[in-house]
Amino acid sequence: MVCPQVVIDNDCTVDDHSYIISGLVKNTKIGKYCSIATNVTIGADRHPTDWLSTHPFQYNDTDNFKPLKITTIGNDVWIGANVVIITGVSIGDGAIIGASSVVTRDIPPYAIVAGIPAKIIRYRFNENIINKLLKLKWWDSEYHFHHKNEIDFSNIEKAVEQIEMLKNKDKVV
Repeated sequence: MVCPQVVIDNDCTVDDHSYIISGLVKNTKIGKYCSIATNVTIGADRHPTDWLSTHPFQYNDTDNFKPLKITTIGNDVWIGANVVIITGVSIGDGAIIGASSVVTRDIPPYAIVAGIPAKIIRYRFNENIINKLLKLKWWDSEYHFHHKNEIDFSNIEKAVEQIEMLKNKDKVV
């Protein structure tokens, strides 16, 4: 769901079950089940720091700008209010970006980051759980909707185990 207060510019895709409350999104691919808060800027342009000026007065049609890199937001990513993500950055699956952070570098899966520039505070889960979640790719199927009562979402270890069991039993729709 993209709310009316969101400006979508250039090549953007927003995958299933993701929502954006307000902000500007440019040249970005957003995965499934992302929660994107208010006043977020994704795909913010970089100014040339090695030219005479950083001001656009010097730009013209013949400038050899490199094409903008796609900004990639993985699946199940939570982006807090007032976050700025610079163009070309990749945010890993399951990451959380704290409010008012500025993301200038790639963020690994399941990292919790905050600050200016954003730095890793910790990871959401231990390495074993992260690897299982990345292999499981729960967001690529709808089974968690169909079997809600069979999965303890509040206990990550049980949830991973239960989802693996459902997949192995071919109960996945």
